[in-house]
Amino acid sequence: MYMTEKQMYTLEDIEKKFKQNPTDVKLQNLYAETLLDNGFLDEALEQYKILVKAFPENAEIIFNIGIIYEKQNELEKAQGYFEKAVNLSPEDADFRYNLAFVLDKKNEIKPAIAEYKKVIELNPMDSNAHFNLGCLYAKTQEFGLAREHYKRTLDINPNDVYARFNLAYEYKKAGETDKAMKEYMKLIEISPNYSWAYYNVGCLYYEKKEIEHAFKYFVKTVKINPKDVEAYKVITNIALKYDKLQEAIDYLEDGILQNPDSGDIHYYISKIYERMNKPKYRLHHLKKALEKKDSLSANPEIIAGEIKDLNKKKEKEGS
Repeated sequence: MYMTEKQMYTLEDIEKKFKQNPTDVKLQNLYAETLLDNGFLDEALEQYKILVKAFPENAEIIFNIGIIYEKQNELEKAQGYFEKAVNLSPEDADFRYNLAFVLDKKNEIKPAIAEYKKVIELNPMDSNAHFNLGCLYAKTQEFGLAREHYKRTLDINPNDVYARFNLAYEYKKAGETDKAMKEYMKLIEISPNYSWAYYNVGCLYYEKKEIEHAFKYFVKTVKINPKDVEAYKVITNIALKYDKLQEAIDYLEDGILQNPDSGDIHYYISKIYERMNKPKYRLHHLKKALEKKDSLSANPEIIAGEIKDLNKKKEKEGS
């Protein structure tokens, strides 16, 4: 297989050659590219700035300066260089894609949409452009167009988990639960450890009142992602409503081990111990929740009130 010079030589080799031949423009360009590829952005920019003075109409050099500024999060400068590159080479889909992406990052939605459309005209198989366009249409609440571009992404790349998740979510929002379920299940096939898919399947089953299935998928969620505090919250709500108290205790205790700084999980487990009429355990977890109040979604004053009431009751029973 043919190897490029960048593949044949290390950065150190190229740097050494360039120092020996500082007037070799081809070598300087290779040196700048290799610096960029290796993350030496300031050094690469210095070389490209020299090169662009010599070749002010070279779209590739101008584009690479834009890439550096984008990586440095200097988006205004990046946009300016990408626009210059596009003006010099309007048929280059990569140049237009990067311009669209920077506009997207700047939240300039309409210009970004226009550029992504031009990218797709130049390269209809650009799945990233379709996906990003879908996300922008979702932002502008043009949900039909969002779905259309997520589907197109999946036509090109059926294993794109983000496009499949977003398509499923659009169906879910629109109340098309069967279509949403189908897409989430495909997503689980493609990516068995994608915890958000399990969580959303659990939500769909819960809405359909299929509680056993819902509970199973929320449990799968926390097994894959023990940090998903929202899933523990739903497990608690199901346990309280459908008498799955001991099962929930087991999962929540494990959740505490996995999330020792989560006040919320301590608070959720206290609710189950309240239902089980175990004030000692309830009080323990309420105190722990209050100790970790920075991670609480519940009002700490309410929890402090519950602790106070339990302590009063304890004193009364002891007297």
